[in-house]
Amino acid sequence: MAGASIAALRARRAAGSAALKLLRADLMPVIVATCGRLLVERRVIPYPEFVTLVADDLAELRDDGFQLPRTPQEYIADWIRDGILVRRASAARDESVELSATAADAISFITAIEQPRASVTSSRLANVSDLLTSLARDTDPDPASRIEALRRQRERIDQQIARVEQDGYTPLDDQSAQERLQEILLLADEVPRDFAKVAESIEQINHDLREQIVSHEGQRGGVLAQVFSGVDLIENSDAGRTFNAFYRLLLDPELAERFDAAVDAVLLRGFTQALPLGESAFLRQYLSLLQRESAQVRATLTDLSRSLRRFVETQEYREHKRLAEAIGRAEQAAMAVLRVLPPTRPLGLGLDLTGMQISSIGAWTLHNPADVRTTEDVTEHRPAPLDVEAMRRLVRLTEIDFGELQANIAATLRDRPSASIADVLHRFPASQGLASIVGLLFLALNHAIAAAGTETWSWQSTAGVTKTVSAPRYVFTDVPSSWSRR
Repeated sequence: MAGASIAALRARRAAGSAALKLLRADLMPVIVATCGRLLVERRVIPYPEFVTLVADDLAELRDDGFQLPRTPQEYIADWIRDGILVRRASAARDESVELSATAADAISFITAIEQPRASVTSSRLANVSDLLTSLARDTDPDPASRIEALRRQRERIDQQIARVEQDGYTPLDDQSAQERLQEILLLADEVPRDFAKVAESIEQINHDLREQIVSHEGQRGGVLAQVFSGVDLIENSDAGRTFNAFYRLLLDPELAERFDAAVDAVLLRGFTQALPLGESAFLRQYLSLLQRESAQVRATLTDLSRSLRRFVETQEYREHKRLAEAIGRAEQAAMAVLRVLPPTRPLGLGLDLTGMQISSIGAWTLHNPADVRTTEDVTEHRPAPLDVEAMRRLVRLTEIDFGELQANIAATLRDRPSASIADVLHRFPASQGLASIVGLLFLALNHAIAAAGTETWSWQSTAGVTKTVSAPRYVFTDVPSSWSRR
């Protein structure tokens, strides 16, 4: 049962991995069609460019009947949250997107279902046998055994040369050659996908080293002392040394020359005529692809090494240490409370948690002034002529401060011999809005003289909007003396 329990626990942990989230996702075909296609051809893509490419793919999928109502940024944010995509910030403060290692494995699994390749082949067995023989030979410490093996190898080569000189040479048949080429392509295709795993392992090493520095007790010692003494722990880790060895071999000009010559020779053979164009291009660009991807991993390794050194030299680790100690004291206090009170007992205390939603600048939409530009002709509404009878009916329904209006008219006439309603409104704006206009008109009809022409009256509505009306011109010349005493 112990073995079954362990297996069940491992499977439960794997259920939360990005690979199974991708396989169980309702939008699995969309993820494979976008992320799987874009991030296999290019392992790392700048985030703004990736959003644009995904938007184009989503538009094409919508045209084919897929229901995709959300924006590309929202889908990408979900995939990053599920661990399917990894979003990284570079030293230049740019952001890039790449597939996580487990998500890449899931996409390879889906691709293998649609495009299965034979795995039980003689070339695979021969490859395993040659690698094992080479390992046994290169790890043998006995010089005599090594010399004996080289002599046997020389004898075999001499025998092969003699047979070719005597009987000629029969090249490998097309079927066996195609089988071996497919095995080569299968092995070559696995290497670029491993770069994501290498980058994750290096980042995990960086995380572990920082954790050791923060959790270390005392002034100097262990990882902290090595960093202070100038040791590059990330470069000297197992993953760092393995990658650096691969990187140095990849940059070997002799290797590149031999590889290019071999690719040119193979693609001239008759058995490669039926090879798909994509696989031929993959072989020709293989070294360039490895060099580009490894350069990105190398840049990540260098950035993390420098960041770890700055973390120590700038004493930044001390702040993290103090924070870790504060968290530890809080956890100890919580454990002490749990010994007295059960965790389900209400304490009668409330804790207001603050939160904010953080979004990338790449998710913002730029303001386009053309979106609110008026394209239609603006219709001009001229002031309507005044209806005196309608104004009379409004007077009966409106409570108007006639005392204020009479005082305003009298004050205006003190400075001039005559004044129209517009003159009064210019000096004393309508305090009651339309009601003041109606009151002035009522007073004009009883105490003013109708003059030739029209004038414009204006007032502020209750909503603060300026209203105007074109009205007949009435002129005040003499008003009752009682208006001045108000």
